[in-house]
Amino acid sequence: MLLKYSDIVSCSSDKQIGMVTVIEAKEKIIENTVLLATEIRTVESSLGYVVANDIQATLSLPPFRQSSMDGYAIRHADVVENGTFLRVTGEAKAGEKSGQNLKKGEAIRIFTGAPVPENATAVIMQEHTSVKDNQVSVLEFPISAGKNIRSIGQQIEKGATALAEGILLSPGAIGFLLGLNTETVEVYKKPRVGILVTGDELIQPGEVLEHGQVYESNSAMLVASLKQEGILETEVLYASDNLDATIDALKELADRNDMILISGGISVGDYDYAGRALEALETKTIFYKVKQKPGKPLLCARKENKLFFALPGNPASSLVCFYEYVLPAVRKMSGRKDFFLRSLRLPVAAAYSFDGARDEFLKAIATHDAVIPLDGQESFALRSFAIANAIIYLPVTQHVVAKEDLVEVHLLPFS
Repeated sequence: MLLKYSDIVSCSSDKQIGMVTVIEAKEKIIENTVLLATEIRTVESSLGYVVANDIQATLSLPPFRQSSMDGYAIRHADVVENGTFLRVTGEAKAGEKSGQNLKKGEAIRIFTGAPVPENATAVIMQEHTSVKDNQVSVLEFPISAGKNIRSIGQQIEKGATALAEGILLSPGAIGFLLGLNTETVEVYKKPRVGILVTGDELIQPGEVLEHGQVYESNSAMLVASLKQEGILETEVLYASDNLDATIDALKELADRNDMILISGGISVGDYDYAGRALEALETKTIFYKVKQKPGKPLLCARKENKLFFALPGNPASSLVCFYEYVLPAVRKMSGRKDFFLRSLRLPVAAAYSFDGARDEFLKAIATHDAVIPLDGQESFALRSFAIANAIIYLPVTQHVVAKEDLVEVHLLPFS
């Protein structure tokens, strides 16, 4: 059931009906995220997009019998012993049409990728031959039919499914499709994301810093995180700390974007307007506050198919919430099936404990055989995030870990 923000905050903190666990928050986000429509893109511009419909091969690969080696095309039955001599009668290069006729006792010099003469049954790599006076001695016996010949359709046959719906298009996939002469592909759109920054204490880098002010960096951090996921259509607006300005900015962003991220203004202070502004836009709250540290004051709301995330203003809290909650929604909207960060279990390099009231996320460095919690786990501290490649997730049931205990590790996208 989706709720009004005012109904949630009117409850006492220990009975707040909108607060959820980490697992519940993730389930609710996936449940409320709607797949975007599809579009046609050129294959060259489709990197990082997800295939929307099965793609059929329009030709076989290879489309002709093809040599996989530099060497000599022969009839394998002509080689009766190691050292058999064959007469070299021609040459076949990649890109040339095959039209040469191979007779008994003959060989044709051939290069990798070249079409194999129709009556040739094997290719002997040049390292297994010796050539003198237009005669090639085959230094290999016995020879099997089809040796070093790529058969028609060996990679894929015409009409077969080349890539299935749901495949994330990688550089290899793009090369594969172009090799099939596939020029366009239907993919799921990526979301347009608007970011609203609140906070009268914030100024832009490069300006003179007065007492009580801080440089605003959350928007650039979020834009960079989205760009890393291939989300290039982003815009950033700023609103002063008053309700009307916050509402107006959110309306503007909601008109143009599929997802809106709000940086700051989501706690319960006198100058925190994000929750009230979202209610004024008639959004329905999916949840407000997560039983975690850092990042407890996180709000997720929905209006029709648009998602709204009000992120904590503290930078480290904001980035944790982005990776754990916003990123899965971005991925589902884009058609991906792997919503969440890649997870594995590793032994922790140092003991750690906490009071067990809320799940904890720790910035960390993961190696091939261990994970190292970093110093500087405070919600405002980005220095540790600057070198982290992973997040350790410790549920309250694992609030005390000894050195070398196994812990759940979420690998950051660039790791």
